[in-house]
Amino acid sequence: MDRPEPGLIRWSPSASRDSFLHINVQHRVVQIYEPTGRAQRGRFDYRKLAKHDDLPPLTAYDWSPSHPGLVAVGTSTGVVNLLRVDDGSNAYLELSLKMARTCHAVAFNTTGKLAVALDRVRSDNCLYIWDVSRLSTLDPSRSGFPSDTDPFSDPTDRLEPSVSVSSVKFFEDNPNVLVAGIKGQGLRIHDLREQSHGAVIHFPTKNCNNLAIDYADQNYFASSQLDQPGIMVWDRRATHRQDATSSYVDAVDRDGMPWGGALRLDKAVEMEADPALMDNKNSFIRSIRFCRDHPGMLAVLARTGQLRILSTRHEYVDSDARVDGSPELLEVRRSHEMDPLYGEPGHKNDKIVSFDWITLRSPVLRPRLLVLRASGALEVLEKPSFTSEYPFKLIPWQAPYRGLEAHGLLGPLFTERALSDIALFGSERPNINALVEGVISSHTDVDEMMAEMSADEPDIPAEFLRASSLAEKLTALRTNAHGEKSQTNSSPGGRLLTELKTMGRLSSKAQAVLDHTMLLRAREGYLFNYIKNQKIVADDSWLSDIWAWVAGAEGAALDGGMISHPIDVGYLGVNTIWTNDLGSKSYARLLESSPPPDRVGWERCLNAINKKLGVPKFDGIETRWPHHRELCLEMCNWGRVSDSDLENTGSTASLRRDSTWHTMAAAHALFRGDTKGAIRILKQASTEHPELLFVSLALQLIGKTDDSGEKEALDFDERVASKTDPYLRAISSIIATGDWAKIANQRSLPLRDRIFVAVRNFSDDELTTWLQHETSAATKSGDIEGAVLTGITDPLVDLLARYVEKFNDYQTAALLLSICAPRFIDDVRAAAFRSAYRAYLQRHHAFFLRAKFDVESTKRSKHHGRPTLRPPGRQIALRCVYCDAETSLNAHNGNFISGTSSGSASSALPSFMTAPPEDDGRGISCPNCKRHLPRCVVCLEVVGMPRSDRPELSASRPGAASDLDARLAGRFPTFCLKQWFARHQECPVPECRCKCNFRANPELNYQ
Repeated sequence: MDRPEPGLIRWSPSASRDSFLHINVQHRVVQIYEPTGRAQRGRFDYRKLAKHDDLPPLTAYDWSPSHPGLVAVGTSTGVVNLLRVDDGSNAYLELSLKMARTCHAVAFNTTGKLAVALDRVRSDNCLYIWDVSRLSTLDPSRSGFPSDTDPFSDPTDRLEPSVSVSSVKFFEDNPNVLVAGIKGQGLRIHDLREQSHGAVIHFPTKNCNNLAIDYADQNYFASSQLDQPGIMVWDRRATHRQDATSSYVDAVDRDGMPWGGALRLDKAVEMEADPALMDNKNSFIRSIRFCRDHPGMLAVLARTGQLRILSTRHEYVDSDARVDGSPELLEVRRSHEMDPLYGEPGHKNDKIVSFDWITLRSPVLRPRLLVLRASGALEVLEKPSFTSEYPFKLIPWQAPYRGLEAHGLLGPLFTERALSDIALFGSERPNINALVEGVISSHTDVDEMMAEMSADEPDIPAEFLRASSLAEKLTALRTNAHGEKSQTNSSPGGRLLTELKTMGRLSSKAQAVLDHTMLLRAREGYLFNYIKNQKIVADDSWLSDIWAWVAGAEGAALDGGMISHPIDVGYLGVNTIWTNDLGSKSYARLLESSPPPDRVGWERCLNAINKKLGVPKFDGIETRWPHHRELCLEMCNWGRVSDSDLENTGSTASLRRDSTWHTMAAAHALFRGDTKGAIRILKQASTEHPELLFVSLALQLIGKTDDSGEKEALDFDERVASKTDPYLRAISSIIATGDWAKIANQRSLPLRDRIFVAVRNFSDDELTTWLQHETSAATKSGDIEGAVLTGITDPLVDLLARYVEKFNDYQTAALLLSICAPRFIDDVRAAAFRSAYRAYLQRHHAFFLRAKFDVESTKRSKHHGRPTLRPPGRQIALRCVYCDAETSLNAHNGNFISGTSSGSASSALPSFMTAPPEDDGRGISCPNCKRHLPRCVVCLEVVGMPRSDRPELSASRPGAASDLDARLAGRFPTFCLKQWFARHQECPVPECRCKCNFRANPELNYQ
């Protein structure tokens, strides 16, 4: 068996004793502890009872269920030591072998027998059974073993000759029956009462290690392999095929289930992500344990520290097909990860190395695990609750609560709350049954409970109620939460939604807005109108800036503005342009199947594109690729107000700006090399902000510096620089040091400005290194500003994957990637974002918005006039229930109900939905079989026939032909379904349980 550091733990094998064993392998110490109070996450009360500090190097161990102080320890030489660990005497007895070999496992039964599993030798048996029952009669008041104790000379039984026995366990319901794992052969069940000593049952398998028996149902036991991450659960009732049900025989014959198997899991735990760790000599699965209080519940510990709970149940078998004594198949009902951080690199010292179930003696209490971490700390982990947590989240908080007053639904909630913080051991342990009954009987008035829960709901800010758009509501929430004016440009990593979701409790209306931000944005038109998108996400300056850049990229690519034979560089980013990267589908950006150009060819093509776009000449640092830099600088300004407009707007007397606005305009002028322009802006702003006059004077001084001499750098401390105005800090840094690298690495500045500074002032090699570093940093952090570097290309998918992981905003990811995927991008994650967003809209019954997204994204996927996305199927079709003929609206010249003002009502309907011109009362019929439409389930009128109860709506009356609504109401009695669904959720069709009108979130005002 494995020997994890720093030790091993084991809960008492006797359900009547509350104690646990800790073996410290490093210090060779065995200690017994007793729980004294609470055993819950974050708190475990216990005290030490005894200690044995003379432990031999062990390879296997077991704790006697019949004697609380007796522990058997197997060694590498085959000697088994019986330790007395409850009295501090360090006493022990030895069970010696004739031939030395490794002891793989030891196991006690409930009557005092000890099984010893040994390594293979040719001339001896490898499974010894010793009778140590006389030790269970030791006097607890006397320490050690009596001096007259006779040595154990020979075992009572010798089994399994010339094989390697890797694991062994006794069944509690029959102490004379044991199961042993034989290496390379399988599992064998022995009955020690059989004189022949032959195996009663044999299951051929390689899963011969880590045997564990289900305490609650002894028919089932589990095992695993050393070199595989799977486990098998077996049924010992599998003896003869004629005694098995047909479903079990089919599972063996057709599904590959081994005979005797009840459940096969090929991947019960995850494998290491690092291939270097795959050669670990330890087994994949370290231990398997069944829970004593809950049948079918087992936990599996992997060598990586992963601890997974599996809850199993019997597969359904029809009562007529059941056979008494037949083996039964199991299925996993639910699984839980008890330590989700086990794979984190910084979690190595806290990974779980050993565990066991805590015996609670009550199925009402949540199952608990006692775990030992690599640091040596003991901790209690509780299995997540399903009965009280998940159904509770599905209950609507509006009357009539769908049976909420029934204790069958809320009873588990009350029980969990009452049992969440009580002593489970010691003198303070309450009567669990009486406590549960008292809790349930005390909660009778559900309406009163709901009123109490909503009484202390936080107030809604007045700005939130007055807000007309989602951006205004989110801004109002943050303003109210921070108690000051919201700063949308605080930091690139500051995300509004993340901040708000971690602020604590909000009002129900505010929480509904946060929970459905994507849907509310979609309803405001968050799609492919990039100017409109900027307004919709105005609460998030970084998203707004990216949509501004996309709008600029679209304007540049309009009418082939980004095409120069043979390449199309539309929607590329600064880094992809600089590195001449066309992406994984480079052939899609090459015209007429031309070969990709070299660096010089790129320079020539970009020169032609710059001329078409009117890009100014590059006047910065000396470079071999000026046309690359020209386009990169132009990309940094896409979607932004031009510098001249910014300067003019800032100087307008009618608009009063704060000092940050003027320092931003001055910094932009300084970044593009216009020092005089920066001085002019600061001078004009000094009339309103006198403090800026000194900044302009400083700029004038550095402007007059002699070019022939080097300017001495001033002492500039960034820690005392402006922390509220990043542009003033950048100007101060230039004045003091003249080092443009400091500006490019000043992360308080927007990434676009930093890229502009780097492209204009870094050498070619420095720029390449800097762009690669910033692209990697943006991708790793999920900073959506990095889209300026990557463009809408393959690297953006990596960035958005991290962005979605952090903020769950797959709506923005789907919209951004739909511009170029799959036209220029071939990545399964792009399709996953699109599918997730479509499913989200469909789930919230936003069918029109989903259809519009399908249509618009398909249009944007066109390449050379053909869509690269499969066009969505037709959304509406009618099928005759008699002849099964299908008629789509497209087949009838596209005549559908429209908003046009010209033409009659009948021309707005498909031809097959209109009655004959003479309107002789024949109604609407199928164009194929001429049968009428079926009857309405509510009013029982024939659909499409003039309504007998409302003759005034007949099309024959004057003016009816021009009244479309009246015509439809007269011919379609199913319009009364609106009245039905105004009061009901379920469909009116008898025996139909579908909730056609169900609204998961009524606060969203579904239309």
